[in-house]
Amino acid sequence: MKRNTWIGLGIGVAVVAGGTAYVLTRPKDEVKWRMAKLDKGGITQRINATGAVSPVVQVAVGTQVSGVISALYVDYNSIVKKGQLIAQIDPTIWETQLRDAEAGLERAKATMDDAKRQYDRARRLAAEKLLSDQDLETRLVAHQTSLASFENATAALARARANLGYCNITAPVDGVVISRLADVGQTVAASFSTPNLFQIAQDLSKMKVQVSIGESDIDEVKVGQRAMFTVDSLPDKQFAATVSLVRQEPITTQNVVNYVVELIVPNEPLPGSEEGGQAAHGRPGSAEAGKGAGPEAAPDPEKAWERLKDRMEAQGVTKEQFLKRFKERMAGQAQGAAGRSRGMAATNQAPAGDPRALARVPGGASQLGGPKFMGSLALRSGMTANVTIITNQRRDVMRVPNAALRFNPAAFIKEEKKTEGPRLGQPMMMGGPRPGAQSGPGSRGGVVAKREDRIWVLENGKPKALVVKAGITDGQFTEVSGEGLQEGLQVLVGVENTKQAAGAAPLGGPGGRR
Repeated sequence: MKRNTWIGLGIGVAVVAGGTAYVLTRPKDEVKWRMAKLDKGGITQRINATGAVSPVVQVAVGTQVSGVISALYVDYNSIVKKGQLIAQIDPTIWETQLRDAEAGLERAKATMDDAKRQYDRARRLAAEKLLSDQDLETRLVAHQTSLASFENATAALARARANLGYCNITAPVDGVVISRLADVGQTVAASFSTPNLFQIAQDLSKMKVQVSIGESDIDEVKVGQRAMFTVDSLPDKQFAATVSLVRQEPITTQNVVNYVVELIVPNEPLPGSEEGGQAAHGRPGSAEAGKGAGPEAAPDPEKAWERLKDRMEAQGVTKEQFLKRFKERMAGQAQGAAGRSRGMAATNQAPAGDPRALARVPGGASQLGGPKFMGSLALRSGMTANVTIITNQRRDVMRVPNAALRFNPAAFIKEEKKTEGPRLGQPMMMGGPRPGAQSGPGSRGGVVAKREDRIWVLENGKPKALVVKAGITDGQFTEVSGEGLQEGLQVLVGVENTKQAAGAAPLGGPGGRR
């Protein structure tokens, strides 16, 4: 061969040999650990939930008698006082029943008086031996029966009067009408359930938030704990609330058990408003707030004529005719069924702005005057609240990132035989080897012991587990305590993106915190 050929072969062999030697002798890739420090700080444990805002006291106002709604004296946002007349049911049927009960009572009284006279006469005759004992007993039974009938008629009269009184529906509390569920002319039937006509919120200066908490977290919630929440209408505003009630009633939805927690929060004025809850004529709860709404606020006839003079004269109605019609209508509303019928017939020709007439027209409640709630408070009934309940707090405690409790380095290093202690990443077994402990009588091999929380540190370049006791967590840090812990200690939280990490199992594993 030529000299150049031998030289080329020699160079090739040298290159191959050098490459093989490099591959065989190069250092192995080392795992690059990600570290974090054990430090001291504060931890606030929270529970997040979603609920609804509602008044603290919200009363549903219904009717105990059936009939046609003949008048509504309040509408949405009306401010009402306790005992104020807010609606009326047509009393025609119930007035007829009252008169029937009155007649029944008179009839029973007459029968009772006659039976008493017959019994007194029978006693005198029996005393003179002119009447048999059997006839005397018959008169006595008739007298006692008449007394029972009189009592029955008296009760029927009281029931008829009560039913007639139920035709006048009054406000049970001071508050604001937040919902009206009926209108004039609608028939309500109270046979099996009480139909709701209004929803009245007693006090809008305080609101209630109801949230559902799962059974896994409910033991952490206590009465008096602080909470914060936001609503969609004011996303940058945080409202401070207090847990007022933890209900014992379980609510199961799709096999998930929840418990209702109630929070009380002061209602604040809207940003930019000077005072919340103002009314058109007086503030809620003031003496003036309940005036001007309902039949007791009927306008003066002379003032009504002055206000409607041009319109009435355009229709050819004189002042005398207007005043006469007005007085007849007022008198008819204060009398019986005949008077009420006349008032109903006159509503189509009633002057606009008359509260009594408008109250008896379908849709007229929306045109009534009286004090109105202006809605200048930030929280409204039905708003969605995003709630955070603070269940626990710790100050100046040892804490580690949550990743340190979830991380398990067993998947990133080769297993080696250990002279003592559990295999890396393996849970301790009852009856098996345990650092500093020996198996004793009663140990059962193969039974997993109580789960232990661990963090990992590097000792001589190798991961070493430290058993810790985990406390509260805020989702980012967890409180830990145990032997060998000191501030500034470097703990493992993961690995860098190496080839080993790329092909290894996901982070975490046995021994990590759930």
